[in-house]
Amino acid sequence: MDRLDKQDLELLMQHGGNNPCISIYMPTLKGREKAKENITRFKGLVKKSEEQLSSLGLSPEERKKLMEPAKKIISESVYWASQSEGFAFFISNDFNRYYRLPLPFDEMAIVRYSFHFKPLFELFSADDQFYILALSQKQVRLLYGNRSTAEEIDLSEIMDKLESEFGEIDFEPDLQFHTGTPDSTGTRGAVYHGHGGTIEGFQKERLLNYLRFIDREMQGLIEGNNTPLILACVDYLAPLYREISKYPVVFDETVKGNPENASTNELHQKAWQIIHPHFKEKQEECKNRYLELKGTGKTSNSILEILPAAYHGRISELFVVPGLQQWGYYNIEKEEVILSETSQAGYEDLIDLAAVKSFANNGNIYALDESQMPDSTPVAAILRW
Repeated sequence: MDRLDKQDLELLMQHGGNNPCISIYMPTLKGREKAKENITRFKGLVKKSEEQLSSLGLSPEERKKLMEPAKKIISESVYWASQSEGFAFFISNDFNRYYRLPLPFDEMAIVRYSFHFKPLFELFSADDQFYILALSQKQVRLLYGNRSTAEEIDLSEIMDKLESEFGEIDFEPDLQFHTGTPDSTGTRGAVYHGHGGTIEGFQKERLLNYLRFIDREMQGLIEGNNTPLILACVDYLAPLYREISKYPVVFDETVKGNPENASTNELHQKAWQIIHPHFKEKQEECKNRYLELKGTGKTSNSILEILPAAYHGRISELFVVPGLQQWGYYNIEKEEVILSETSQAGYEDLIDLAAVKSFANNGNIYALDESQMPDSTPVAAILRW
C-alpha cells in the first residue's frame, strides 16, 4: 500500500489550468496470478484516456508523449502483482503519480483541466480513518484502516533498527499486571509481576525503552497525524504504551490478546467494532453543532461562499455528498466562483475542489449520503471564523 497525504494532494492540485489532466481509477486484484488482469484493465483505461484526449484536439504525437508514463508502467509485471484494493494514476504534462490504495475504486478514466479527486474522499473522511498498532515482544505491525479494509504499512526499516538497538527481544513471557491503589491524583498505577514478584529495575526499564523506540519511530512514519490509534496487545502492554506515548490520539479501548497470529482482516474487524461507535458519535455531534450555529454566520450551505473559505483555511468541518457535482470555475485571484449546470471545457467539480482544499488546510471532511446531510444541499460547512 502507498500513502497519499495532504502534501500529495497539494502537489496534484498545482497541475491543470490550460493542460489536460488524466485521472485513472480502478479496482485491483492481489497476487502474481492476478497481475495480467490488472494490466488488462489498466490498458483499457489508458485507451479510454487517449480517446478523450483526441476529443480535446491533441495530436497523436501529443497524446503519445502525454501517456508515455502510463505505457511504461504496463510492462512492470512485478508491480501489478503487489497491489492493494485499488489503483489511482494521475498524469499531466511532465508529471505523473500513481498509488496503490486500500479502496476498491469504480473503474474510470477522466480527462479534464484539473485532476479528479472525489473517489479519494473515503481516504480523508474524518469519520473513517484509523491506525492499528499490533504490539508484542516478538513482533510490531502498523496497519492503516478504514471502514472497508486495513493494510499493513511496511516497517522493515524500523524493525531492522529495532533489532540493531535491542537485539533479540525476550522479555518475561508471563509478565502480568494488576491495578494498584490510587495515588493522590486518583490515578491507579500498574503493578507488574513476573515469575518471582514485582518487576523493577532493568527489566521494566528495558521494556519501556523498547516501547519508547516503537512510539518514536511510528510517529516519524505518520508525523503530523491526528488519526486515532488503536492498540492490539496483551493487557499489560497497553498501560505501559500509553504511559510513554507522545502520539496525540491513542484510543482507550484495545484489541485484546496477543496479536502475533492474528490476520490483518481479524485485526481490522475487531478494531472497527471499537472505533465505529466513536466515529458515528463524532459525526452526529458535528451535525448538531452545524444546526446550532446555523444563522450565526458560522455556517454556510453555498458553494459560492464555501469554496473561497476552503482556500483561506476557514473550513472547520465540511459535509459533502460524494455522488453529486456542482460544475463551474473558480478564479483564485478574483475569488470569483462561476457556476454551470453542465460540465464544460475548463470547468471542474467545485464540491470536489472545496473538499480537497479543506482537507489540505486541516478541515474535517464528512462524506455522507444525501439523507444524512445537516442541510438540504450537497455541501455544507462549519466555518472557523
